[in-house]
Amino acid sequence: MIEYQKSVELLSTYLKKKGIYLAKGNWDAYFHEDKTVVYNYKLRNKENMVFSILHEIGHHLAFTNLKSYKNRFPVLHKQRFGSGNINKRTNRYRMEVIVEEHDAWRKGERVANKLGLDIDSDKYYTYASRWVKTYYEGDV
Repeated sequence: MIEYQKSVELLSTYLKKKGIYLAKGNWDAYFHEDKTVVYNYKLRNKENMVFSILHEIGHHLAFTNLKSYKNRFPVLHKQRFGSGNINKRTNRYRMEVIVEEHDAWRKGERVANKLGLDIDSDKYYTYASRWVKTYYEGDV
């Protein structure tokens, strides 16, 4: 079991070194332009709160190399960093969203391992699958 407060402090320090701010909010998100990771501090399960921060860090890491991001996710890159309308109902768009979300969870797990956070991978991916599943259900 991870220690919540120590984990949040460690992740905050990790982000500060990268010029990213960790902020409390009512949802989880990464805002690339604002260089901010927001996490839902009202979650009852503190372990899931840490998992969410790790996931949002995964999004940050994906955006640090925009050339690579564009090659892997051309439709999402166009939506987030380009101009033009994107049809969010296409299979291509939905597939890219699901793959990108999964990648963010994997990158978050790597950060946890790198920092020595003792996360339970089974719990981590069970929580992750709950959120990735929402994209299968059309919440893209």
